[in-house]
Amino acid sequence: MGTTGRRREMAMGLVLPLVVLVGLAVLALNQEQPAACLAFMAVVPFLSALFAPVLAAGAVALATVLTAGVTAAATYGQRFSDAIPILVGVILAAGVAVMSSQLRRPVAPHTVAVPVRRPVAASSAPASPPGAGVDDLTGLPTRAEVEGDLGGPNSRDPRLIALIDIDGLAGINATHGRDIGDVFLFAVAGRTRFALGDDDIVARWGDDEFLLMVPEGAADLLEHVGDKVNANPIRTDSGLVPATICLGAVVWPTGGRFEDAVAGARRALSTAKAQGPGHVVVDLGTPI
Repeated sequence: MGTTGRRREMAMGLVLPLVVLVGLAVLALNQEQPAACLAFMAVVPFLSALFAPVLAAGAVALATVLTAGVTAAATYGQRFSDAIPILVGVILAAGVAVMSSQLRRPVAPHTVAVPVRRPVAASSAPASPPGAGVDDLTGLPTRAEVEGDLGGPNSRDPRLIALIDIDGLAGINATHGRDIGDVFLFAVAGRTRFALGDDDIVARWGDDEFLLMVPEGAADLLEHVGDKVNANPIRTDSGLVPATICLGAVVWPTGGRFEDAVAGARRALSTAKAQGPGHVVVDLGTPI
């Protein structure tokens, strides 16, 4: 879901129910018989559950129960016991609404399913042999292909060259087997590719490495790549496997050599890895 969708969901599932709740409380305080307004408060948590995630629905449910209690105390006074059946109904409705919100949400909604095609290369083997244009496992361009296209001075506008290293791929192979490691590698490649634009370059650079090339002003896009991969585990036949990457990037200036930019990205990647799994380092200075 995009940012606009999340904002709309938050407005419909959090702001709107709270506005309705406040309106019902005000009406109850200004009526001699507030029972109807208090009873209608039971609907507010369900209004939130239709749109909001479970945490927001829970917050609205709690606010509804508290507001109903305070309103009943203010309006019924010494006859507060008369309002207890209504308050019990509001509490039960709030609990049911929260549970229905949780059931409406799929479990692990953003995990990556097992690819429809079975990976054919073992992740312990190198990326496709020299001279091959497409990596057999990931479907990405190979290192040989990219070096052939980009080798030499940069004749275009400055670019960012980035190297990605998958954290702990060897451990995944050892724990779950190479087939699961291949599925994992294929899914990381897919997340990376879909996080970038059509004109950006993603290539398999080594056993557990990818190279990216994006416009110079797209440093935030590289941060987005890291967030996209690191945010959720990957679904495999062995269950959910946590996924994190480290990323290092530098500027490839106009006239600069591709080899120098890659070496600079390697240094930035080493800095990121030294900080721990899941770190991104973008050095916007000119590589030396």
